[in-house]
Amino acid sequence: MNEAQTLIKIENLMKAVIQKTYRWRDFKSNHAELIQDARAIYHTYKDYAPLVQAYFDLLPERIRRRDEEVFYSYAAFQEFQSELKQAHKEFIQGFKRNNRRNQQNLEQYFTGLVERHRKLLLVRVDLHYSSDKHPGMKRFNQDMEKLISRVQNKDTIFKDQVGYAYRLEQGGESRGYHCHLLIIYNGSLRCKDSYLGQEIGALWQEQITRGDGEFFNCNQSEHKHRYKQEGRLGIGMILRDDQCKVNNAQHVISYLARPEKDDQYLRAKLLRMREFGKGQLGNRLSR
Repeated sequence: MNEAQTLIKIENLMKAVIQKTYRWRDFKSNHAELIQDARAIYHTYKDYAPLVQAYFDLLPERIRRRDEEVFYSYAAFQEFQSELKQAHKEFIQGFKRNNRRNQQNLEQYFTGLVERHRKLLLVRVDLHYSSDKHPGMKRFNQDMEKLISRVQNKDTIFKDQVGYAYRLEQGGESRGYHCHLLIIYNGSLRCKDSYLGQEIGALWQEQITRGDGEFFNCNQSEHKHRYKQEGRLGIGMILRDDQCKVNNAQHVISYLARPEKDDQYLRAKLLRMREFGKGQLGNRLSR
């Protein structure tokens, strides 16, 4: 069962349901079409986005007697529709507020790193799973915890990292769960950013996911070439005295928490699961 894909299908249905043009008499049959797949992925220990939770609350084994009217009464459906639309609106507004706060924190974080290090080497890798693999949220969370633990412990390929940031996302039906990972190395001790990107990706692919993962190395020369030509390259070696590159790097980093990415949130989360994380500034200045 593709959990991520099923969650998107459920949400797409409920997005249609809250539109004024939706034919309410179709709701019962539309809801029933996804019941089998929905039952296969539902767990009470997960925290779902409002649209998805509303669908689950109407499953036959969960629905309260008074809520059954939503399928048979237009007035009851209209009330349900209005309340759900407002809940979704507030959820998206909250998501954007969190992203703006995270974005500000990231910008301050990177500014602090620039002040502490004359050279920084930025390596960004996008991590996901093979198209024929469909890990659930529990597996995704376990894999990410393993990876971030390696990052924080500065294990092997992460030696000499002085900062990091990551964001967990869920794309459309075909994209599934994925992570944007940024590792910031001390540029006076590390170089060869393309190599480091490949090694991080290989770690994810071979050790963390045991062959189920895939990755895209943003630091490969072919990918960086266009941005360099346009004067927008913000990964690789960043020198404190090169203000243009520092500004470009700030833009790259802020992308991880861009408020406009309001369709990339996780539709289901585990208890205390974080969609966004970053390192902490050390106390020592480096040259």
